[in-house]
Amino acid sequence: MRRIPALLIIISLFITGCSSARYVSRDQQQGIIAIPNTSTWPVDHREKAMELMQAHFPEGYVIEKEEEVVIGTETQNHTDVHAHEIGNSNIYLGGETTHTTTTDKTEWRITYRRADSPRVSSLPTQQTVPVQ
Repeated sequence: MRRIPALLIIISLFITGCSSARYVSRDQQQGIIAIPNTSTWPVDHREKAMELMQAHFPEGYVIEKEEEVVIGTETQNHTDVHAHEIGNSNIYLGGETTHTTTTDKTEWRITYRRADSPRVSSLPTQQTVPVQ
């Protein structure tokens, strides 16, 4: 019985992957954190983002803006082969149809600043330097 909860957690980690909250940029006054758009239990990406903001500004922070940002595209191809099933056999009728679908790949970005600093009017949203 104890194995079931542990197994569910391991499976959910494989499903969600290793992505979590990450810094996009940060300096002494402000920062931007990115989190995946998907929220799959038991991983709470927003909670991880809040932990990063709290670690960056332990004396307090203010969230200035939240937005969805396109970070690339994802293309999938699917090919249908035209065949007809007769008995236990598939008869190839010649031809196939290929469908291509391209979708935007997005992430959620949280822009925040130090609580005791004045509001910055032009925080970067697209051109940022990654912090590792």
